[in-house]
Amino acid sequence: MFGKQAYELLQEVASVPADNLPPFNEEAFRSVIDEVHMQHERLTTVYNESRERHRQRQEEEGGDPEEAAAGWQGTEAEATELMVYHSAILRNKRLLFTYVKERAERIQELRWTHRTLPEHVKANLSPLEQQYFRQYDRLLNKYCRSGGQGVGLDLTADPTPPDDPYVQVRVLRDYADVVFSSGKVSLRRGKSHWLPSDEVHPLVMDGVLELVGGTGGS
Repeated sequence: MFGKQAYELLQEVASVPADNLPPFNEEAFRSVIDEVHMQHERLTTVYNESRERHRQRQEEEGGDPEEAAAGWQGTEAEATELMVYHSAILRNKRLLFTYVKERAERIQELRWTHRTLPEHVKANLSPLEQQYFRQYDRLLNKYCRSGGQGVGLDLTADPTPPDDPYVQVRVLRDYADVVFSSGKVSLRRGKSHWLPSDEVHPLVMDGVLELVGGTGGS
């Protein structure tokens, strides 16, 4: 059935949670491309054979050779066959594009929510997808940095703007003295602090701090 394998390929992604990805199915992906090539070859063959029969018939009837070589006048069955192959090619291509797009968007989302790729996800990416993540990571870091064209703000810290620029955090493990925009703070296990929300995100992601909840002033 035309398009069946491409549909099943897309379902592999749809069947796992949004924060995960199945292994890139290289074999199925290439198989769909082979199917598209077969469909295109068959479409071209039907078209050319029908056009050649029309040309020969026109020549036998004494028609103009140039007029006979121009255009296409196939049977209704041939026209239907051409439409089937053409539609199947477009469907397969759309499904493959959607498969790649869905995986790329999940890779981007993981960068925003986890900063780095979880190992169980990284193992399922193709080499090109891993390269895509590294390039996207560099671009996002460059945009968030201060100076130049950067905005000077970690946009991944919170998907929605906080009501207050400070959040309460608890230190999960001894770390070091860290200089925040509000001043230097000694991060010692068990201590709680009110710190700038956009500056604590990396430490929360690294397991040094945890959000206690609520916001307030320093």
